[in-house]
Amino acid sequence: MEGSPRSRISLHPQAREIIYRIVKYFDKEKANNGPVMDVRKTLKRASEATMIPEGTISRICKLGKVTGERYGKPIFVEQKKQQPRTVTNLDDFDKIVLRRTVLDFNARKEVPTLDSITAELKENIEFKGSRDSVHKVLHEIGFWYSKVNGRKFLLERKDVASARTKFLREMKALKTSGYKSFVYLDETWINQNHTVGKCWIDINPENATGIKPPTGKGSRLIVLHAGTERGFVPNCELVFRSKNDGDYHKQMNRTVFKEWFISQLIPNIPPSSIIVMDNASYHSFQIDKPPTTSDRKAVIKDWLIKKGETPGDDLLKDDLLAMVKQHTSRWPRKYEIDIIASKHGHKVVRLPPYHCQYNPIELIWSQVKQYVAKKNNFKMSDLKSLISEALQQVTPENWKNAVNHAETLQRDDTSRDLAIDNFVDSFVINLESSDEEEL
Repeated sequence: MEGSPRSRISLHPQAREIIYRIVKYFDKEKANNGPVMDVRKTLKRASEATMIPEGTISRICKLGKVTGERYGKPIFVEQKKQQPRTVTNLDDFDKIVLRRTVLDFNARKEVPTLDSITAELKENIEFKGSRDSVHKVLHEIGFWYSKVNGRKFLLERKDVASARTKFLREMKALKTSGYKSFVYLDETWINQNHTVGKCWIDINPENATGIKPPTGKGSRLIVLHAGTERGFVPNCELVFRSKNDGDYHKQMNRTVFKEWFISQLIPNIPPSSIIVMDNASYHSFQIDKPPTTSDRKAVIKDWLIKKGETPGDDLLKDDLLAMVKQHTSRWPRKYEIDIIASKHGHKVVRLPPYHCQYNPIELIWSQVKQYVAKKNNFKMSDLKSLISEALQQVTPENWKNAVNHAETLQRDDTSRDLAIDNFVDSFVINLESSDEEEL
């Protein structure tokens, strides 16, 4: 074989073992027959003898080692390279930290990279995953990479950023327009075997005391409630058992939520309240929902005709959907729950996607779950009463602090979004200016 070694080559495990033994032979030879040469010269000799790149030989030697003997000959073992852990199952609070970490980089006029974001997560929440894990979670919570004049930047999805801006402006306007009461509602779940993560125990089995938590999560109870800065809304507690079939959101459906909303929430909240909730599907059942690409042409035409449009028979499906889009852009969406609330003098405001930190009840749920974890005896028959006991432990002061915390986050994010917008705008302008100078 003539010419320089190839820069990249795939070798059979047996071939890698032979190369490893050649290097060790040269090491032994130089030690016995003359002054010790540096490692670089040994790798060079092995590369010249095998026509394998020095870098490849170096990696083989780093991963390979000889352990013991078999039939009088040393055994070659190739160690597996340790891969960083893939961790993507972050809870909601950790995802909040991740989002704010990225946005804080921009607010400080620094360009966030996967390495810098991962480093901050490791420091702030003891994140155990790799940069690839961070990349996957970022995509999940609405971030993406975009090219600006040939350079890649980590940006928040426009629809997510726009929804946050709209929510923050709406809440600020409502708080200065005469509304006195803001009601925050949400659902959570508590498993039968919910317990604390760690506790002190006697390592001597003979002295072991207390209840040993069973394996698995057990059955599950779903909790639905609402509160204001003065505490939980009276008579709004709803706790029921869920099926063990995955996500608890599947058990909370439109019928259950609507009945609770009408019979337990509306009669017990102050007049002219602002009701804050997330975008769960059962919160947002849309009346007269526009057709989509999955609908047949006949269905789309019927919907347009009911809206006063006159679609021609020669129109394609894409043409009909374009007419639907034009019509819906002129009229806001109508949600069943919003109409019910409006009839009773209330207004519904929905949180932006991936921003549960704006709902103070999230902090209340954390407090409730901590209480249950400490008192739980892992009996399903006692769990419901324990949850009610935990809810009673939440004081008006706890609610006031949680609401103040959420409002502080909203004010901070309003200022930060403006700073980020100015930074990104100036950065893009600077890039464009430099490109013009080069031309």
